Amino acid sequence: MSQVIIVCEHYSAELENLSLTARYNDLEVRFFPGRCGMPPIDWPELRDSLDDNLENKTLHVISSGCIANLPEKDQRIFQQYNYRLSQCLHTVVNPDLADYYVKQGYYLVTPGWLRRWREILAEWGFNRDTAQSFFKDTSSAVLLLDTGIDDKALANLKAFSSYINLPSESVNVGLDYLELLLNNTVLKSHLEDSNSCKQEVAASNKKDLADFVMTLDLLNSLARVRTEEEVIRNIKDMFTMLFAPKEVVFTAVDDQRFSPGKTVERINTGSFSILVTGTEEPLGTIEVKDLAFPEHRERYINTAEKIINICGLAIENARHYQQIKDISDTDGLTGLANRRKLEEHLGKEWRRMLRSSNHLTLMMVDIDYFKNYNDFYGHLAGDDCLKKVASVLKEFCRRPGDLAARFGGEEFTLVFPDTEPEGAFHLAETLRKAVENLQIRHEDSRAGEYVTVSIGVISRVPDAKSSPPEIISEADTKLYQAKEEGRNTCVI
Repeated sequence: MSQVIIVCEHYSAELENLSLTARYNDLEVRFFPGRCGMPPIDWPELRDSLDDNLENKTLHVISSGCIANLPEKDQRIFQQYNYRLSQCLHTVVNPDLADYYVKQGYYLVTPGWLRRWREILAEWGFNRDTAQSFFKDTSSAVLLLDTGIDDKALANLKAFSSYINLPSESVNVGLDYLELLLNNTVLKSHLEDSNSCKQEVAASNKKDLADFVMTLDLLNSLARVRTEEEVIRNIKDMFTMLFAPKEVVFTAVDDQRFSPGKTVERINTGSFSILVTGTEEPLGTIEVKDLAFPEHRERYINTAEKIINICGLAIENARHYQQIKDISDTDGLTGLANRRKLEEHLGKEWRRMLRSSNHLTLMMVDIDYFKNYNDFYGHLAGDDCLKKVASVLKEFCRRPGDLAARFGGEEFTLVFPDTEPEGAFHLAETLRKAVENLQIRHEDSRAGEYVTVSIGVISRVPDAKSSPPEIISEADTKLYQAKEEGRNTCVI
């Protein structure tokens, strides 16, 4: 049975870039106008406008509130993982990550949406004032999920964020997640077609069909895995279940054994190795060692070749997830953790020290007379100064639980678990001297001829009556005391 993917025109460039119709000769792609649910398009009306020849075709409709009266049987893409995806953005980025961004106050957009943002706001009945009011009430910033197919996306993002008077950021999500999602959807449909005709399947093919059912379930699970380590572990488990080898080994970026154009090496009668590739380059190799049933090796290789591309996509998707998560936790100027990451990390270390009854040290660090520095040398020099000071702070965070974060402006926060008061004060003094030893000239400072810092330090054993916000407040009080005592000093 032929298949039809029906998707909003905002994703037309992404679908065309994936060239799915060239990969699957029974697949068509249709696009509908992007209204973003204001008002929603009535499904019977949309179906009639698309084509009167959709009978006896399997429909995969990507919709999340933008189509009214859409039968559940046609919402296949949004139900294939046993939970319903709540918005169309979940097709280009992991739903957990998208929801995480929304909770942080971001309004999420795609390149396709940004191409039409003026037209869309007009369709919604917004002028500049009402648009600014609407977005300010619902969001604190705009975040572009950049699929990488529109070279005007960043310019459109800048124009849109300026129009609604909100800051903007961009993260590169690529097309891996979308490709993985759609490939699995098409393969699942093929499987269902095979099952409907299974009485006609010869007994010799039933084992292949059973393998395919299990493989598809395992591949679908890869799309939900977040870290590269977890993905590779799941891929190894999948190969073990499918082929019953003694061992499965993944080696990163190891394509030296393969001649150009070759993706499989038959090592001996009971083993083989297959190349895992991403969208642009090799990612590694999977070696399947000592098959329990070596007589089936060629059939196993055939199965492995069918699924290896999706394995590569899953690895790349995990890498993109981590890159995006790292960006969301990092201050863009200094490269240190941002305020959100600090609060998350401090809460975790607070609970850990509470369980172990060990000291937790927190330092608030402020660059002395930084406003004067900015006014005297200019903001570019000020940014450079912040980055140099941040690099010194980062050098002092060497253990897994240590963290340096930009708290805001010229103020930084450092977290040191398992650090008692005496060691904390010595560490703070060493840090203070290290900043001064940078010898960044500061001619408008009353604390010295170079850039200096004041540091407030709190070191305590957490208890059930206290909380992370309290230790931040107390460290800030000590920082204020350090400033009152003449700056370029530490108070604990």
